[in-house]
Amino acid sequence: MSAAMTKSKSRKPSRQILSNDPMAEAGRKLFAQQLRSMRRHEDGSRSGEDIESVHQMRVAIRRMRTLFGLIGPHYRAKTVVKYGGGLRRIARALGRIRDLDVLILDLRDFQATQPEPIQTALDEVIGILDARRSRFRKRLNARFDSKSYARFVRQFRRLCRKPGRGARPLPKTETPHQVRHVLPLLLHERLAIVRAYDTVLPAAEDTTLHALRVEFKQLRYALEFFLPLLGSTAQRFLVEVKAMQDLLGRINDIAIFTEYVQGLEQLTPEQAAAIASYTADRDHELIGLREQFYAKWQSFNSRVRQRQFSDSLLVLR
Repeated sequence: MSAAMTKSKSRKPSRQILSNDPMAEAGRKLFAQQLRSMRRHEDGSRSGEDIESVHQMRVAIRRMRTLFGLIGPHYRAKTVVKYGGGLRRIARALGRIRDLDVLILDLRDFQATQPEPIQTALDEVIGILDARRSRFRKRLNARFDSKSYARFVRQFRRLCRKPGRGARPLPKTETPHQVRHVLPLLLHERLAIVRAYDTVLPAAEDTTLHALRVEFKQLRYALEFFLPLLGSTAQRFLVEVKAMQDLLGRINDIAIFTEYVQGLEQLTPEQAAAIASYTADRDHELIGLREQFYAKWQSFNSRVRQRQFSDSLLVLR
């Protein structure tokens, strides 16, 4: 191998996040990872053959939107607005399909436990939902086929490939901008937002629990982004964060599901009765889920868990 080729290879930007990376550079690497994931699941989202494709594509977009929220101040404002807005529009189109994907799965699970008349009525309801999902997928595919989507992906890929593109210039070289300097405060702020909900629990309404779920998700993503740089206790703390998010996610899903099916119009008496049985069953499940959540909240908010979090940051030097 020639010296020129060796030199060229050495100049290839690293994909690994380093503790002394500027936050904008760490963001570039993370955006590149998630953009690849988004594109990898595009074909499956188009076809609908595997509902996991829509889910994974949506997760990649959520992670990128969360990342803009976390480290947006390290980028030019127009960069955040441009790409954040583009991601939001794609996420909205995917979200309509994903909501129906998981609702139909949940109805199928409930259907399997019911007598034949209710099973038949639910088949009809699922047919209505599936037809609606097909219409949403046509709109999604029209977006994928649009010139604006192709242009967005092309420009975002450029942002991810060139170090420094879209980054905000530093006013002073001593301004905190490296990962090792910025990350501890960033993570502590995300945790503080979550823990502040202790003032309104356990008497929180579903809307408050939904907001808390979003904050848990952002804390989880922030930890996962930088997990390779954190101490070993970060993984154990992350397990607790995921468990909390999963519980709150199921609570939120039920709220969405019941509201969605109760809003269906022109149902037959048999279909309406089947939906009533479904919502009653899910309302009963909610009681147990809330009890589980409040019990786990006490554990999550304990000194042991908070020490796991704090200890994981000590390796950042």
